[in-house]
Amino acid sequence: MVKLSIEKNSKKPKYLLLADSITSQIEQKQLVLDERLPSVNKLSAHFNFSRETVFKALNYLSEKGIVRAVDKIGYFVNDLSVETEFKVFFLLDKFTPFKEDLYNSLISSLGENVKVRLYFHHQNIELFASLILDNLKNYTHFVVTTYIEDSKSVQKVLNKIPPEKLIILDKYEPNVNDGCGMVFQDFENDILNLLKENIDLVNKYDRLVLFNRKNAPHGDFVQKGFERFSAQYNFKSEVYYNFSPDYFEKGTLYITIDAYDRDMVEIIKLARKSEWELGIEIGLISYNDTSTKEILAGGISVISTDFKKMGEEAAKMILEGRREHKSNETKLILRNSL
Repeated sequence: MVKLSIEKNSKKPKYLLLADSITSQIEQKQLVLDERLPSVNKLSAHFNFSRETVFKALNYLSEKGIVRAVDKIGYFVNDLSVETEFKVFFLLDKFTPFKEDLYNSLISSLGENVKVRLYFHHQNIELFASLILDNLKNYTHFVVTTYIEDSKSVQKVLNKIPPEKLIILDKYEPNVNDGCGMVFQDFENDILNLLKENIDLVNKYDRLVLFNRKNAPHGDFVQKGFERFSAQYNFKSEVYYNFSPDYFEKGTLYITIDAYDRDMVEIIKLARKSEWELGIEIGLISYNDTSTKEILAGGISVISTDFKKMGEEAAKMILEGRREHKSNETKLILRNSL
């Protein structure tokens, strides 16, 4: 039995007193990395605490990453940096330049006393579920992006996370338990409102075309906003799910959401071949800004959300303990192609 002791006459809850005693032993190097803690029964008998109180203390330390639970064996010292205030489980669908901006922004905004561990689910519901369910007791916060077709299964898994620990990013998820945080892109209304705000530029064109590639998980939401705009302003418009030179006509404004920008590149190549100038004979808007799009073909206009701002908002929710649902700022950045 390690020499654990409890501060007497303290007004702290008993489980925090026990947690403080364990972290104190780690700081004093009386407990070392990977050392097994006394069993729940021994701790309960030693301090005359209920088993529930002991479990609460150990779960508290487990969430902060200070100890780890091994099923049917016990609890072990997992981290000697006991000053960590929060331990964050960060689950992304995939790693893109935009998600890298999100990750870096979250890390820098949280500061030094917060640890973040990054996972990927690759839009696989089985992997998504196992990563979350296997780690429910190991983190103080869960920051999650989804983009998985099986929405019912996604919601079922998300609702296993206590809502005060959950922050959902990028895609709005309905039917999750009240009390969680959410910072999302409002894809349908964003494209509708941004095209409205720039109607004078859009009116230069006789026809609108959206390429809705299925590799873009937000495509169906964008399509709804695109169709609403076209109907409200009586634009001739088409939606295509693959690219063909047959769709290429003078006087058309093209909007591309291909995750790999293949449609955007094909339009630029056809414009050069036809000797048509972007922003004059044809228009082009791409989704998600990159440094390449700033200079490509004199500058490609983009609809892009601020992923850095999204990371900052998630960090604020963690550090300030608040939870809200808010749409993230999205802009149409005007360049020569429009």
